[in-house]
Amino acid sequence: MNRHCYGLILAGGRGTRFWPRSRRRSAKQVLNVVGERSLIQATVDRLAPVIPPERIWILTNHHLRDAIVAQLPAVPKAQVLAEPAQRNTAPAIGLAAHILRSLDSDAVMGVFPADHVVTHPAVYRSVVRAAFGGAAAGHLMVVGIQPRWPETGYGYIEFPRGVQAGTPEPFPVKRFREKPALAQARRYVAAGNFYWNSGMFFWRAGVLLDQLRQHLPKTATLLLMKGAPRFIVPTVPTNGVKAAPHPAAPAFVTSLAVTPIIGIMFGAILFSPVPAELHSQLE
Repeated sequence: MNRHCYGLILAGGRGTRFWPRSRRRSAKQVLNVVGERSLIQATVDRLAPVIPPERIWILTNHHLRDAIVAQLPAVPKAQVLAEPAQRNTAPAIGLAAHILRSLDSDAVMGVFPADHVVTHPAVYRSVVRAAFGGAAAGHLMVVGIQPRWPETGYGYIEFPRGVQAGTPEPFPVKRFREKPALAQARRYVAAGNFYWNSGMFFWRAGVLLDQLRQHLPKTATLLLMKGAPRFIVPTVPTNGVKAAPHPAAPAFVTSLAVTPIIGIMFGAILFSPVPAELHSQLE
């Protein structure tokens, strides 16, 4: 795989999904819910043929960091980061993009949840590779999952009508839909062109930072001035790539164009987050 490709695993959590087994210091991603390996160990394992552990970065919280470091000895300890405060997905991804861009000016990042169960890993990896290819070309890529039931706990991605899942061919995304009420979820499933949002995204770190500047300028500015400098070590090379200097504030300009979002869709049998029907029983 391209030496500029990196994986960011989002592994925060409050330990509420599988209570009483899960707790703040033992959230679901560090539990062996399926099989002998924990969910986060399984995530790193199945990505290893595409992204070696030395190019994996993990963003978690201070309650879980020690457990994750212990479970993943092949991932450099310095690459398991604990957020100073929980600020949801966009700031977390933006922070990682700043770090990777400071280490590798050509960094392409894939964003992966830590709690997926994958039943066809080889096929999964072929789609991951295709998504990385699209991202390296400058596109914003997202993966959709063909819904198996009208789930109200997931967001949906609307694709053009007539598209088919099961191939790595990408399609333009029409829009993202927030978690729907049950009646709306049933309409999405019946329509055939709405897919669960997997939470897996792929893009060049620089492209993502441009988009943050344009669409979330306040978040982008706070990350640049306060968040990212706490973690960035611009003098450390990665994979033989000379580290690029961190961009200075005067160069913080608004992107002039929006990169269209392109999606790759999986068939229903490939994978799903741990499992929605169980979530609904526990919440």
